[in-house]
Amino acid sequence: MSIGLIIVIALVLCCCFTHRRVIASLIKGTPMPKAPRWHVWIKPENRRK
Repeated sequence: MSIGLIIVIALVLCCCFTHRRVIASLIKGTPMPKAPRWHVWIKPENRRK
């Protein structure tokens, strides 16, 4: 394996881990979890307090 492929795989795994609650809600069909407070591009009512 090349070093570039290893880096891409590591980044994809990090992204999946970071967004695990959102991915789980998409699979289960449950409502999306609230976004962290620092996601300023999300409406305030959809962010955690």
